[in-house]
Amino acid sequence: MRTFLFSLLSLAATSWANLNVGEKSLFRRNSTGLSDVVTWDPRSVSIFGQRIFVLSAEIHPWRLPGDPKLWSDLFQKVKDNGFNTVSAYISWTLHYPSPNTNDGHGDFEAETYRDIQMFFDAVQEAGLWLIARPGPYIRGGFPGWVENIGGSLRTDNANYTAAWLPYLNTVAQLISKNQVTEGGPVILVQAENEFSASSVNSPYMQAVIDTHRANGVVIPITHNDQHSGENGNFSPDLPGPGQVNIYCGDSYPQGVNSWAQVQSVYYSFHEAVAFSNPLCLAEFGGGFLLNWGSEPLGGTGYEKYSLDLTDADYENVFYKDAYAQTAKIVSESSDVYSKPTRSFMPHTVDIYMLYGGTNWGQTAAPVSYTSYDYGGGINENRVAGPKMNEMRLQGLFLRVSRDLFGALPLGNGTNYTTSALIHTYKQRNLETGAAFYFLRQNDSPSTALTTTQLIVDTSRGTLTIPQFGGEITLNGRESKILVTDYVFGTNQTLVLYSTAEIMTWSTIDTTDYIIMYAPPTQTGETVLLFASEPTVDTSNAPNVNSTYSNGTLILQYLLDGIQFVTIEHDNSMLVSIIMDKTVANQWHAPVLPGNGAFGNYFSIGSNETVLVGGPYVVRNASIAGDTLSLTGDLNGTTTIEVISPSAVSRLSWNGADIQVHKTSRGTLTATVIVNQLNLTLPTLANWKVTGSLPEISPSFDDSNFTLADQTETNYTNLPPLAGSQVLYAQQYGFYGGNLIFRGRFNATGSETAVNLTVQYGFAGGYSAWLNGVFLGSSQGNATVSLSTNVWTFPDGVLEKGAENVLVVLQAIGDNSLSETSTNGGKEPRGIRGYSLIGGNTTFSSWKLQGNQGGAAGAPDTFRGYLNEGGLFAERIGAHLPGYPDDTWARGSPLTGFSQAGVNFYRTTFNLNVPDGFDVPVRLSFTPSAITSNFRVQIYLNGWQIGKYINNLGPQTAFVLPAGLIFRNSSNTLALSLWSLDAGGASIAGLEVISDGTFATALRFEEYQGPDYEKQKNLRPLGMTQTPIP
Repeated sequence: MRTFLFSLLSLAATSWANLNVGEKSLFRRNSTGLSDVVTWDPRSVSIFGQRIFVLSAEIHPWRLPGDPKLWSDLFQKVKDNGFNTVSAYISWTLHYPSPNTNDGHGDFEAETYRDIQMFFDAVQEAGLWLIARPGPYIRGGFPGWVENIGGSLRTDNANYTAAWLPYLNTVAQLISKNQVTEGGPVILVQAENEFSASSVNSPYMQAVIDTHRANGVVIPITHNDQHSGENGNFSPDLPGPGQVNIYCGDSYPQGVNSWAQVQSVYYSFHEAVAFSNPLCLAEFGGGFLLNWGSEPLGGTGYEKYSLDLTDADYENVFYKDAYAQTAKIVSESSDVYSKPTRSFMPHTVDIYMLYGGTNWGQTAAPVSYTSYDYGGGINENRVAGPKMNEMRLQGLFLRVSRDLFGALPLGNGTNYTTSALIHTYKQRNLETGAAFYFLRQNDSPSTALTTTQLIVDTSRGTLTIPQFGGEITLNGRESKILVTDYVFGTNQTLVLYSTAEIMTWSTIDTTDYIIMYAPPTQTGETVLLFASEPTVDTSNAPNVNSTYSNGTLILQYLLDGIQFVTIEHDNSMLVSIIMDKTVANQWHAPVLPGNGAFGNYFSIGSNETVLVGGPYVVRNASIAGDTLSLTGDLNGTTTIEVISPSAVSRLSWNGADIQVHKTSRGTLTATVIVNQLNLTLPTLANWKVTGSLPEISPSFDDSNFTLADQTETNYTNLPPLAGSQVLYAQQYGFYGGNLIFRGRFNATGSETAVNLTVQYGFAGGYSAWLNGVFLGSSQGNATVSLSTNVWTFPDGVLEKGAENVLVVLQAIGDNSLSETSTNGGKEPRGIRGYSLIGGNTTFSSWKLQGNQGGAAGAPDTFRGYLNEGGLFAERIGAHLPGYPDDTWARGSPLTGFSQAGVNFYRTTFNLNVPDGFDVPVRLSFTPSAITSNFRVQIYLNGWQIGKYINNLGPQTAFVLPAGLIFRNSSNTLALSLWSLDAGGASIAGLEVISDGTFATALRFEEYQGPDYEKQKNLRPLGMTQTPIP
């Protein structure tokens, strides 16, 4: 039975003051029983006894390929733009290429994408908390070898337990030593991922939880349930094994192709299944996942989200609506209070993805392609877009508005405004009286301009605001959080109400500053309470009118640029800064660090900030003596304006002193000149080419290939359809990339064709040759994962009375990962059925080859086993810098070739970017005719950074990652071009393009992976092959 103590609220007619706020709702603060550093109740999570709103950015370590030092770039941008937490998957697949990697302790090689300790350290250095999400299952799946075990996955199957336990023991120990209780950043740990309770699932879930606890994890354990948290799987408030401490839901509320109505379900679901918890949205859509072929060719495909469906307007409407939502709300009229429910607004929200990054190599999940941009606020090339400005405005408000954390829902509907077109949520903190009104269009996709007034209950009675002229404007997809009885600053000034939103407030020296904003040309009205008339200076606020009457100071204004209103009262000073939203988008509030392990954490280690206007990014701020030192990025010549302590008279930007001027409004300004970077992006020319499919020749020496001699399989759900040997690549240690199969048979002369069923995964495909002669190709798409074909043998190809060789080149369309969304995670890759037509001949043997050495013995342990596939050029290391290509022919992928098969191309280029600049670049393909069926793998300095499928798409622009590209020395670019058509293929165009130029505080290093010379003894000898003409 659910038991809570509620306040008894007497009915009141006109004022919240008539509420007995002293009889406030009481809630037991929960802990794990192992530590009280992180606690929770229905209101919020608390850290060291302080309530916080967990606003989290989802970022995955490996999806920023190359130099892991650039994690700090992302985290500093996250912190600057209002977030206080990072949420991160840890991938079993990447750390355990085989069951016994490093004697069961896994691969966490230092200073690589697998260095999770370095990831944790970078999060903490930025002053961010961390939510660790180690699975064992994560979106994208399991290591390929896990599929080979007998029985089901993600159950209490003993074979599966033996598979995941070494991984989770290792990772849980790593998490344990990085918990906040140990001075680290980790505050929450998620068990499993989007998982449902059952008789076999729940014991497994309990074992995952027990494993964390046995390895020293004492902080709360969470779970993210699908369907917006409707079902209560593993909730602490429902019976059964596998209960976590804090239950969360996942939601992707936007329409896939058009704007959707907001979802008003979160707290009604939450109230039904997890009433003792704060509302937690563990994944809230920052964009959406796109599949192969889901959009027309062009860009990454994700522009559909970042520029439209999940743009800054989406954040403005959908995120604020999520903050506002409550459980089953008791309706409240404008003049009578009803008893509120015990519900509270969401206090843990994770934006998935804030930075999506890149699915390089074979790291993509089934159905998805190279770009994992997701439409996030920080794009795949690390550029913080307009969405981040909106998040900064929201995040800075949330971090200083602690009265909101304990606010109760008092109603929602269209009866709070004079226009029925506007929907309002109302919340009030019964302890302080502060209230929060969340306004949006009732029809949330509406693009109409709607004006209204809002009916609010305040300490001065029920008011219809604005009172003194003007209206509240919602221009289409716009939302506002408006406050009443909002107290801020050391002087405890009370905002009776404001029709402009509050961005943030800060006390600097003894002056309280508050920033309010609204879109340009809108009007605002803010009323503050003073016992006596203050002195008001509007000389720096030409569009502000000030009036004092009956204890209220009324500010009326037009939003145009930036305006400062200085107010003095009883030896205290406050400055109201009124900005239009385009200006507010350029202002930042960096934390001035305090002392100790958590000195850079707002509210825990420091409440000190400065206010900075102008820069694209502000990474860090500190004060020493009379100098304010700022580091950050600019997107051009910029005037910087700062509000800082009076002792500051000098300003340093990225280590260089800049001349400052003091303005009439008391700020310091300085102009930082960014000289134009006359960078000419390289032209890709001087290509060399070699053939890369010698295996189709009957005389090819395949003695080092793996003999496919297994006759049994644990893929009982998808058993072989024909043939005596099992040709599933996972059973032979190959988990990703291209595969080559060579089958032999002695022909009687009666054979006329071969019947093949190839299981290649979504968007995969294959080509087949007999004795070096092309038979044909077949391929799938985003919904087709296998093909069955009969290939007729051309006249004269079959060698009667002799050995014949059938070669199948297979492209695995997705990756090395086992994904439970298809066939319970048990879906093989390889030839599922094979038989000869005509006569009774069978294949005498099969051999196969994937990446050199397979997963367990890959020669390139630095880049990892997911970097390469089974093409000849990959196996010999021709994709690596320094490979000797002197004997290769001249030839360009733009010319291509005229037969089915594979050629491999190499060139070099220089970027020549000077220090102090960040120039994110991409490789852009001009699509060939959609009827041309070809596939390209892209290698940069030895790293496979993209897969292009001409007839499928949608991606045509591929990030050349800053962590891999050499800025001032020669880069090696390599392409494999595979034509699945008898007529061959060519690429219509290739060019290097840029996402922009930024003057930056970042210091880039050339991240040198092992070149060919360091690996040549681990690879086959690379004989030059004649390219396909």
